[in-house]
Amino acid sequence: MKKFFLFSACLLTFSSSFAQNYQPMALENAHWIMYAIGENGTDHHIYSVKGDTTINGFFYKKTWRQHIVSDATSSVDFQPPFQVYPPELIGAMRDDTLAKQVFYISFTPFYTENDTCDLFDDWLIYDYAINVGDTIGGCLQFNASYPMTALSIGAENLWGQNRTVIDCDGSARLVEGIGTEMGPFWSIFAYPHPAKPSFMYDYCVGEGSECGLQLVNSTRQRLADWQIQLSPNPASDLLTIQLPDLSLWEGLNGQFSLMVADFSGKTVFQKTVESSLPSLQVPVGSLPAGLYLFSLRNENNVVACRFAKL
Repeated sequence: MKKFFLFSACLLTFSSSFAQNYQPMALENAHWIMYAIGENGTDHHIYSVKGDTTINGFFYKKTWRQHIVSDATSSVDFQPPFQVYPPELIGAMRDDTLAKQVFYISFTPFYTENDTCDLFDDWLIYDYAINVGDTIGGCLQFNASYPMTALSIGAENLWGQNRTVIDCDGSARLVEGIGTEMGPFWSIFAYPHPAKPSFMYDYCVGEGSECGLQLVNSTRQRLADWQIQLSPNPASDLLTIQLPDLSLWEGLNGQFSLMVADFSGKTVFQKTVESSLPSLQVPVGSLPAGLYLFSLRNENNVVACRFAKL
């Protein structure tokens, strides 16, 4: 079953001696959901990995970019479901799992402040096998004037997996299988600009619809028609849900699945509900305090939103 992983600032930290398997970055159906404000306004987008290819005898995963149709200028207003344009092929990625390294061939310029990774060459972008005191490797991290070093190496449970985390100069972090906490193609030298922030909002592994994505050119309802109202939010006992007009759903069969998942992707509440209901209540009093994802879905549709439990 697919897991939807939510970013949380409250992370479980393990000892650096924690034994774990390498977590690949070139993982089929991995999605990096990016919140971005540029010089010309919003540039929210998604990076994803889907499909195989062979280049110079090496096996790669195709890497894609999709523009998110959203004018949100606050991360609070930036919520799933996300309407997206069809994906654009931007490159190919591969893991050397034995060496714990990630390589990338870019077909288009990187969307990053560091342009040392030339087009159409096989570049090392992340090295998770380095030791404390080593200079951070990879063309994304290369800066002859300001070489960064690994200050500490440990393991944390992030986005549903135990991952190697390398803390570097300037509070920057490399996260195995993710890249950096600012996304897959951002240098650790790049920090959010107060007026032009760009960072990884979420990470999800699954088909597009499972990650809350809807193609703009599909026959499904536009985002404005899919709004769900949750109250109170935050909730302490009962969460009341005002449902959208589900008669407009594609392939509606009279029922849909209601799910509540915690930030690790674990389902904590699930039931099948009739589509004729205008509203319903979900008991949340027994849930630990924190962030949760509420979702409605049938075979052809999914809509999701977050709520907080006090």
